[in-house]
Amino acid sequence: MWKNNCFVSYLHAARRTEAFFFGILILEGAVYSLYGLPWGPAVYTMLLSTAFFLLVWGAGFFAYRKKWRWMKQLEETIEMESVEFPRAWNGVEAQYQEIIRKREWFWREHESREQAKRKQEDAYYTRWSHQIKTPVSVMGLLLQEEEPDKEAMRHEMLQIEQYIAMALHYQKLEKGGNDLRFSHYRAGDLVKQAVRNTSELFIHKKISLQIGENLDFDVLTDEKWFVFILEQILTNAVKYTKQGGVSVFREGEGTLAVRDTGIGILPEDLPRVFEWGYTGYNGRLDKRSTGIGLSLVKSAADLLEHPVRITSEAGKGTTVRIDTKRVQLDTV
Repeated sequence: MWKNNCFVSYLHAARRTEAFFFGILILEGAVYSLYGLPWGPAVYTMLLSTAFFLLVWGAGFFAYRKKWRWMKQLEETIEMESVEFPRAWNGVEAQYQEIIRKREWFWREHESREQAKRKQEDAYYTRWSHQIKTPVSVMGLLLQEEEPDKEAMRHEMLQIEQYIAMALHYQKLEKGGNDLRFSHYRAGDLVKQAVRNTSELFIHKKISLQIGENLDFDVLTDEKWFVFILEQILTNAVKYTKQGGVSVFREGEGTLAVRDTGIGILPEDLPRVFEWGYTGYNGRLDKRSTGIGLSLVKSAADLLEHPVRITSEAGKGTTVRIDTKRVQLDTV
């Protein structure tokens, strides 16, 4: 009951002060009685004490009522943008108010990040659904033929599998990539895995692939994520290469490079290729481009602490370099 009534609530909040005052009155009465003093001055003293107490208690009640009304108003408008606190009674209350302000700021920052994350997820799956719809539609048309082209069906099925794998990796990245398992691998073995998983794309477009002979160096990484990065880079290389080929080779001490002879990237687009959802000029020409693949590559590479760099020249090709020399290992 006292939580819903301001007066009763204040009586409860000031109970120690009230008990102290009544204790003083009893003590005064006891002193006058023990010493046999006349009760007239005693009553007068008690009346003055009571008047002073009521004055202080009343001032405290009005201040308390102001805060009570503010709290009720705050309760009714809990989703308002900011909270204006009444003046603190003491240092402890001021600290409480500061704690609430900080918690409010952190909560709003968290909510803002969550909203941005949900918005990005909605945008991703909207693009993803449009992206995967194309190979599914093509598969449907091929199945309607009397003698379906099996090679074409395999190609479309591979694209569907890649889109599904991309969605699964996207979900894992959103969760912080907590499934990392670091170990030592030969760069050549990782490249062979990625090439095996994307070989159908090279065959379908009749794009040549050259793998360097100097890929026997050691890489400390997570196998699944590193192969995923290579698959995305190789897929992009095939996608934007109409003629010529793709080569995978070693540069320097521990840099793995993938070079293609494709259409390249315009200079104004190059600084933004890793931005989420950015397609650039070439991507806009390709209606199926989502601008997500390279963003996932960058996020996964950052997770593995493998810096990724891209150099390109429009009309001549693109080179993607992965630095496999990790500075430190946080997860084993």
